[in-house]
Amino acid sequence: GVFPYAAFMAINFLHISEEQAGPYAALFATSFMIGRTAAAHFWAVLADVHGRRLAMILSLAGSGFASLWFGMTNSYTQAIIARGMIGALNSIVGVSKTVASELAFFDFDKCNDQNENGEAVKEDDEHAPQQQQQLEQLETRIVGRVMSMRAYGFLIAPALAGFLADPLDVREKGIAIITSVEGSVLHRSCYKLLSKYPY
Repeated sequence: GVFPYAAFMAINFLHISEEQAGPYAALFATSFMIGRTAAAHFWAVLADVHGRRLAMILSLAGSGFASLWFGMTNSYTQAIIARGMIGALNSIVGVSKTVASELAFFDFDKCNDQNENGEAVKEDDEHAPQQQQQLEQLETRIVGRVMSMRAYGFLIAPALAGFLADPLDVREKGIAIITSVEGSVLHRSCYKLLSKYPY
């Protein structure tokens, strides 16, 4: 959700005009994709060797910490590095699509269909083509839902990020918490925090 305020971050950090902010704002998106491309192979190997769950947990935790770092940077260089780290630590899309495909084709019933010696019971392959077609349709639906959630995120995140960015400058009278406790310790703390880290 950096796109709504990327240009304003560049202006704030570099003290440049609006006409000069375009290339600097574009570097936020570029650094994210560079980080994602550089770390894609690592996440694929990690997910194959140590499991999908570990890869997703580490990716979520790393992306969360990198996002906090990005939001609390005070320089353009730090912001670019933090944005690249967000991309490098973001493996959710690739791993989640893999998990979706594996869940569609994984036969949970076969785990229980074993004889007394622990050997898998052979089933009749008469309906195998029909079952394969049903599994492929299930895979299509699951992956479609995963990508739909990603698309919804792309729709909601920029709107939410743009609404929350730089609230002291954009909505001086719209912060109910701060205005309702004006002059208190909470007011001073919130004002100092949002003044130092507006994004």
